[in-house]
Amino acid sequence: MVEIAHRERVMKAAHLPADNIVAVLYEQHAHIGDQFDVVAESAGAAERSAAFDTLRELIASHEAAEDVVLHRVTEKLLPAGLTRARDDEEESIVRELADLEREPVDGPGFVARLRLFEQSFTMHAAHEETEDFPAVLTELSEQEQAELGRWMRRANRSVSTHPQHPHPAPAGRPVGDAAFGTGTFAALYDEARDRLTRTSQGA
Repeated sequence: MVEIAHRERVMKAAHLPADNIVAVLYEQHAHIGDQFDVVAESAGAAERSAAFDTLRELIASHEAAEDVVLHRVTEKLLPAGLTRARDDEEESIVRELADLEREPVDGPGFVARLRLFEQSFTMHAAHEETEDFPAVLTELSEQEQAELGRWMRRANRSVSTHPQHPHPAPAGRPVGDAAFGTGTFAALYDEARDRLTRTSQGA
């Protein structure tokens, strides 16, 4: 089922202009889905820790982009009940990821918990794709969709120019550990929001 969803996302993104905001979001959903597999299939603690750091960065950048770019649009297009439901899903994802950050990546239960977290993220992404994305494609002009997509791509390019990999804490380190506080998902999310602000729409 996950593999089918991945193929559908790639195909749908390919049928939209490259800078369309929905195309960008489909691509991000697909990329994150791939990274879950990379983490689960990594051999050894060091490799899995690095892969998990990448997954956290991808999700942080994605959620920040949705909060800063997508939600400011969908909150005007969708019923309040749907936007609240999406907010609740995202808060749940953040809590699950924070719990997972506390698990040693080479511990006996890490992969099973990772897969449970993947299910939560995949369900959230599916809700966005069936409820949020159609509203954006229907209600916004093609120019507006492209402007928002370019804004998100500029922020992503900023990541490659100023990579965040030195910051994440080693996976399995307690979230509250002061020596590694800048490596939590919350810190990565804040950094992603800052990038979006610096690369503001139309800049």
